[in-house]
Amino acid sequence: MTPLELSWGWVPGVCEGPSQAPVLVPARPLSALEDAIRPALCRPPCLVQFSGGRDSSLILAVALRLAREEGLEEPVACTHRYPGLEEADEAHWQELVAGHLGIRHWERIEVTDQLDLIGAAATPSLERHGLLWPPMVHARHFDFSMARGGAILDGEGGDEVLGPGRMAAVSALLSGQLGPGRVLFKHLAVALAPRSARRAVARRLYRREVRPPWLRPDAWRALESAVADDFAGEPLDRRRGLVRHARLRMVALFLANSAALAAEHDTLDVKPLLTPGFLAALGAAGGWLGFPGRTTAMTSLFADLLPAEVLGRSTKARFNRSAFNVHSRAFAAGWDGGGVDEELVDPEALRNAWMQEEPNALSFGLLQAAWLAGHPR
Repeated sequence: MTPLELSWGWVPGVCEGPSQAPVLVPARPLSALEDAIRPALCRPPCLVQFSGGRDSSLILAVALRLAREEGLEEPVACTHRYPGLEEADEAHWQELVAGHLGIRHWERIEVTDQLDLIGAAATPSLERHGLLWPPMVHARHFDFSMARGGAILDGEGGDEVLGPGRMAAVSALLSGQLGPGRVLFKHLAVALAPRSARRAVARRLYRREVRPPWLRPDAWRALESAVADDFAGEPLDRRRGLVRHARLRMVALFLANSAALAAEHDTLDVKPLLTPGFLAALGAAGGWLGFPGRTTAMTSLFADLLPAEVLGRSTKARFNRSAFNVHSRAFAAGWDGGGVDEELVDPEALRNAWMQEEPNALSFGLLQAAWLAGHPR
């Protein structure tokens, strides 16, 4: 990450270079998921990171069905439980999915400080590699070590690729989910606006919803411009938008860094929802408009895999406090203000952000930078 990206907690932009090779689109997105998951099942032990959310439940359901159909060793569902963190409690959803799928191998692990940004799993990796995107990737050594010699699957990326695209409002109108009115016209106006107008809309939105309080004015203006460019650059055609998503720098760096750290444990790291084959199949299924929304996509494509209650759920767990845990809080409490670029960051405002009950995830890289300044590689 550049100093600006570190201060922002955000990696904007699209990777340059030639587009990926054409992908042969399977008949169904489900087939593409199976193709992505099969190599992991063929390399046991295969762990599925199963939180109980829609994405991880979908990956677990596909992996189990594929293993049973093809006579492969069934994967192990690996679930983190967070005592004392009410916002991360998904036990109800986990039990509902587990009962529906008939899970035979389910590891439930009580997590306290294991996933801390500067905990025992993360700090050796920080000292070896330095700052990586995303900051929480260092703590994944905790999970990769459990799959040593095998493979690990997760549902990363589902919010973005299964969610609505730029023309979702039109898709919702045509499907009868949204009628003519102010909401539709507002979405249409933004979707069809020229790039400069879309950038202006994004600037207003991010200024109101995203602005980190620790950023100096110049650093904020640069971030505001970068994220507005990303927003304005989304194609009208959802199929092209899905291909572009995989080329976003934040996605490409996440995939590369996660795979590299997994390889240190001889573990194959697979994120089926972000594979080119699945994105191509999903784009073909939704057409150029894309699906109206997340629930429509899930129920249209995977209704036979999970309970309707799971496919249509609107709640989502939060895990910030599991990452900003006892070690991070102790460090933040005694922090001397060093290790950050004061031309970009206001140390006192950053300290206040760290002292919040649920710290802002955009500040996590700065915490690791401050810690690393006192623990050089």
